[in-house]
Amino acid sequence: MSNTYDLAILGGGPAGYVGAIRAAQLGARVAIVERDAWGGTCLNRGCIPSKALIHAVEALVLAKEAKTFGIIFGEAKVDWEGLRNYKSRVVKQLRSGVETLLDGNRVTKLAGRGKLLSPEEIQVTADDGSQEVVKARKVLLATGAVPLIPPIPGVDAPNVFTSDQAVDLPGPFEAVVIVGAGAVGCEFAYIYSQLGTKVTLMEMLPHILPTEDADVAEVLAKCLKRAGVKILCEAKVLGVRQANGRKHVEYDCRGTCETVEADAVLLAVGRRAAITDIGLEQVGVETHRAGVCVNEHLETSVPGIFAAGDCLRGVGLAHLASHEALAAVENALGEAGHVNYDCVPAAIYTHPEVASVGLTQTKATEKGIDVSVGIFPFAANSRAVATHQREGFVKLIADAATGRLLGATIVGPNASELIAEPALAIQMGAKAADVAETIHSHPTLAEAVHEAALDVFGRCLHMPPRKS
Repeated sequence: MSNTYDLAILGGGPAGYVGAIRAAQLGARVAIVERDAWGGTCLNRGCIPSKALIHAVEALVLAKEAKTFGIIFGEAKVDWEGLRNYKSRVVKQLRSGVETLLDGNRVTKLAGRGKLLSPEEIQVTADDGSQEVVKARKVLLATGAVPLIPPIPGVDAPNVFTSDQAVDLPGPFEAVVIVGAGAVGCEFAYIYSQLGTKVTLMEMLPHILPTEDADVAEVLAKCLKRAGVKILCEAKVLGVRQANGRKHVEYDCRGTCETVEADAVLLAVGRRAAITDIGLEQVGVETHRAGVCVNEHLETSVPGIFAAGDCLRGVGLAHLASHEALAAVENALGEAGHVNYDCVPAAIYTHPEVASVGLTQTKATEKGIDVSVGIFPFAANSRAVATHQREGFVKLIADAATGRLLGATIVGPNASELIAEPALAIQMGAKAADVAETIHSHPTLAEAVHEAALDVFGRCLHMPPRKS
């Protein structure tokens, strides 16, 4: 069979394999190159294994709380190896599913490291050193990102690891320091604290979850502290040294130098685009500090080479990467692909969960937009009370002049699922009134979204009237 394709893709993660499937649907002959495991970081070292661990931890938490519901049984115990095995089974099953999807769409899978030789040629080097050159009319770069290692003395020592290793659940440890309180840091703070580890969570900025509103971060911080997590904000790590068999993490907090001891350190300070040694300079693809440069069509500076996903910015989301790949492939093959960057949901799978889409209240204020805000607490939602999940709230942001929904933030039970309704509303250009006039089933957590929409107009039903 000829090794010339309509489209060749570098990277088999959420951008790469989804792009390959879409290209095949459009009738293209497609080859995809992956140097590691099919499914990329999300499936193998990120979203999926961490969510499997979180699900297991939630079962442990529920077991501990069962007596609240009148259910009494023996003490729940943690089998660390059992947790790791469960996570691995989930990953293996989904990885096999990705391969089946590629095979079913007749996509040629090439295992090895891909490197651009020209705008239409990719050299693939297999693990055994053998090489072949693949030719393609169009190319999609979907090489993802890798953990960012900060320039901190001592982080290259044993028992200092990133999220790539954290999903394998190192430990058990008596104490862990987590550097960075974004999504990854907070999720692993939740996991390790519930498994009985003493966790110190450190963040350089004024509050955890720096991309979310402060009131959202406050709810999660309160819950993490209740689980035993020590949170240090405005704390800059200066170095990690080994002494007496333990890690000594030295940091500056508001001008005072302090030290915290632990058995291990998790670095969760972000990711960077994985674009080294893939031939970008050789073929003239322009890059910037964060990643590959693309235009509104997701095409790079070299005609015919497109890019999608984390290789564009380092920090990213699997679902955004997939939609970028869909748009890039459609544009590459003569269709009209588009990504609405104003409507990209994001979720953090802590307890409670945090999810947002569109503008936060803080961002809207920074943009100078006059907004109306509706808030409804889960403590006043019947389903949340019945299921003992009263923490948090739903917040909707609407344009004060037009009523159009601009953003939503949810901190509370099932936030990652509930955010889909406001996301659809924003995508469709709906107004807060449209959500308010939509009948929601009772009793459901989704009623909190409905009540928040009513609150935009001061018409919340299950909260006392606002004080004038």
